[in-house]
Amino acid sequence: MEGAYVSHKRNSYPGIDAMRRFLVKTHARRLFGIAFLCAVALTILVPSVASAHSILLKANPAPNAVVHASPTRVQMWFSEDLDPSLSTAQVVNANRKRVDANDAHINSADNKQIDLSLPANLPPGVYTVVWRSDAADDGHVLLGSFIFTIANADGTVPHLPAGANPARGILGSIGTSVPGTLDGPTVFNLIMVILVELGAIFWMGGQLWVNFVLQSSAEKHPEEQGLNTRMGQRFERGFSLPTLVILLLANIGVLYGQVLTLTGNNWGAALSLNLLSKQATIGGFGTYWLLRMAVTLLALIVGLYMVLSKQRPRLVNQALPLINLFLGAMLFLAVTLSGHAVAVNALFLPFSVVIDWLHLLAAALWIGGLFYILLIYLPVLKQYTLSERVRSLLVILPAFSPLAIGGIALMAITGPLNATFHLSSPDQFVATAYGRALLVKVLLVAVLLVVSAWHVGLLRPRLKREYQKYTYAHERLEKIQARVNKDAVETEVQASGEQSKSVKQLAQQVKLREERLEKKTALMTRILRWEPWFGVAIIVCVGLMNVFGNTLTQPAAAQQPQQQSVTHAFTGTAKTSDGKYSVTLNVNPNQFGLNTFTVTAKDLSTGEQLGANQANVTIFTTMLDMDMGTQSVDLQFNGKGSFSGSGELSMGGNWQIQVLLRTPDGKLHTANFDISTPI
Repeated sequence: MEGAYVSHKRNSYPGIDAMRRFLVKTHARRLFGIAFLCAVALTILVPSVASAHSILLKANPAPNAVVHASPTRVQMWFSEDLDPSLSTAQVVNANRKRVDANDAHINSADNKQIDLSLPANLPPGVYTVVWRSDAADDGHVLLGSFIFTIANADGTVPHLPAGANPARGILGSIGTSVPGTLDGPTVFNLIMVILVELGAIFWMGGQLWVNFVLQSSAEKHPEEQGLNTRMGQRFERGFSLPTLVILLLANIGVLYGQVLTLTGNNWGAALSLNLLSKQATIGGFGTYWLLRMAVTLLALIVGLYMVLSKQRPRLVNQALPLINLFLGAMLFLAVTLSGHAVAVNALFLPFSVVIDWLHLLAAALWIGGLFYILLIYLPVLKQYTLSERVRSLLVILPAFSPLAIGGIALMAITGPLNATFHLSSPDQFVATAYGRALLVKVLLVAVLLVVSAWHVGLLRPRLKREYQKYTYAHERLEKIQARVNKDAVETEVQASGEQSKSVKQLAQQVKLREERLEKKTALMTRILRWEPWFGVAIIVCVGLMNVFGNTLTQPAAAQQPQQQSVTHAFTGTAKTSDGKYSVTLNVNPNQFGLNTFTVTAKDLSTGEQLGANQANVTIFTTMLDMDMGTQSVDLQFNGKGSFSGSGELSMGGNWQIQVLLRTPDGKLHTANFDISTPI
């Protein structure tokens, strides 16, 4: 019985080996389904980070206060603990000249308080306090301002000129770049984004080639094994590690770019290790930036092992390409979750992330594969004879075609879907920098598609026919030469003149076929060298779309402000969350750009409207369709029973306006309004 068991075990090895080979082949083809499911699962399961805003609760002097003596300091109290790295304040006069002592700091006894000193004997006038709060919990930055007035000696109260806004641009606007322009910080961010996109797409394209193209061609055409091995070694030793190092550095550059934006484009301040570490560890961007770095470092470790280990077990060799493929899928996920895809309404966030992930995969399948051809395949191919080069082109390129076609199909599906999450009007294609970059990208994709279709549908069949003609003529020449030589040896007589002439004519025909084949091969390789540069241009457009995401503010609509002010002004009434006050909000003209916000609040217990000494009113504007941050506007009592002020709605779409009432007892009362701002 024991002998039978041993014999059975020994005889089962061929079946086990066959099963292992089957699993190895099918595993690569199933991996993308697994990676896709992981992408969706992580999108749903990764917890979101709670957002806590440091809201101004009260100040001394109080917002909108009229004082009769020059104050010696300004004190502000906020709803959350403040981080000193970005929390600060300034005081400017009506001419935007700074008047404080430049000593804004967080009070050592209260982390929710900012203090700054004022010079003695400030002249009568209107002064604007501009503050920036950085919540210690999650790093959410808010900008705001309020005014106080020093009365004249005769008791009269100075006023700001109509339309004056001394606070505009003070402390930046969470980045002082003008939307749609390529200034220094914007160019820096653009370069970093492009390097990340190009690096990730090329590296992932290489993994796709290793797992699918080279594996498929080696299975069907064993004669290509040597060339395939050389290609794998060239990518593994000369390109994989440098690409990952560039990715690592570019990711650090992306982090610096984020901090640069938060510091109002202050290059020196953005180098603060405290700010960099905080941005990398707090909030959604930090979470997924760390995921980027972790995945890249893991890929570097795997790449170093592949380069340094000379002999590896067969199963390890089979597993390593699959591990890299999975790491590439996770890298795409991290790039997606820390990029432009998350700047959408939370309702559409999972769909936006999955579509953007698939769009990156499409770019790797198509454009990344073209880069692999340019940098890996063609240089290795030059080392072979003409016949070997053509044979390889006719074997390798058809193996790449399914990947390219899949990438094209995915791009054609996900591209328009992606645009619908960010564009709300066809006018935005020409009226915004984002739309123009997208339009150029679409045109470049169309050009690349035409070029690819030309060489796949026209050049490659012609090359194949020419190769068949050359091969036929060459084999025929070899047969005739062999027969003539054999006859000459057997008869010990030299070939007749007619035989020699026939051989010579056939040799000339073979040479002519070879020249034609050489020309078609040169044309094919020339096209293959140029195609990837269209891909570079496409990635540049993607980078431009990323940095111009804040330009979706349809200027064309601004040509009709009078129409909009008449037909689209918003008025709504809501109770505060505690049910104590009724709040009426008016937004006029309710269009992108500058608007006037007017709030009337009524005490529901007495029926009286709140006046200047009974509340301070601030509104917070949050874009619901895209993550544009939260901006605040402090409203002033207008003497007509309402509080009003001017602020910007930076684009058309759906907005949430939160009205915050601060009553003298220090309590906060909030009412929320959802409005739709026309395009």
